Amino acid sequence: MFVADVTLAFVLLLCSSLVTAIPIFEKRATSANQSDFDELQRAAELSSAAYSDCQGSAFGLNITLQINNLGTDTQGFVGYDTSKQRISVVMRGSTTVQDILNDINILPVIPVLSGVSFPLGTLVMAGLYLPWLSVHDQVIAEVTSLIAQFPTYTLETTGHSLGGSLTYLSYISLAQNFPGIPITSNALAAFPIGNSIFAAFGTAQGGLLRRGNNANDGVPNMYPSYTHYGVEFFGSGTAPSTLQCSGQRDPACSAGDGQFTVSLGHFSSFGINMAFDGCGT
Repeated sequence: MFVADVTLAFVLLLCSSLVTAIPIFEKRATSANQSDFDELQRAAELSSAAYSDCQGSAFGLNITLQINNLGTDTQGFVGYDTSKQRISVVMRGSTTVQDILNDINILPVIPVLSGVSFPLGTLVMAGLYLPWLSVHDQVIAEVTSLIAQFPTYTLETTGHSLGGSLTYLSYISLAQNFPGIPITSNALAAFPIGNSIFAAFGTAQGGLLRRGNNANDGVPNMYPSYTHYGVEFFGSGTAPSTLQCSGQRDPACSAGDGQFTVSLGHFSSFGINMAFDGCGT
């Protein structure tokens, strides 16, 4: 997402009127556990692989479906990991002009997805809803097939940037369609995409969604009229530097980083350089 993100940075500066002052809160972040860092770094590897057109496998994940909707220019993959005993959905971040147009299409819409019972009043930005809608049924069908093959496996979803924001929808979609199956998701370098009702609905799903953010990345602070959900983790690429944040506006974390658009820290995540780590061995 490199040429695309340079262009996106310029476009988003023109949208600076959307940025409002962030309230000042007492810093409450604590050191993250090594296990959380390890999971976030693995999610970063998979998310990086989504930029690399991996075929067959990616960092131990056996890829069974390549997601590629030409109408909305939405990509990613679905697969399973026998060592982790997980079924995974991984979404790609921005790489094209169409992706940028999706990134900045903040028009609120009412989401309707098969198998999902959104509460009354839920609103999601159109630029994320329409791409996910275009692949939702295909993803659910593939995950259904994999659950039939691996009924004891857990579920996970992840992605970086645009892919991270799509994770807010993929997490809810899988949790709603496959109740009773544990799910963990990692939304990396994500901007918020829904109103407070959407965020509360995501929080209520009963799984775990981590928000993984890198220092000096302003993307998580974009679009303050929308609301994040999940547990934020914030660091500069190493386990000792990684904090578990409190709430959605902990100033020890991304909310206090002083960045509000695509910036240098956006291109790496938990020690992984996006798009440069290949597909693993």
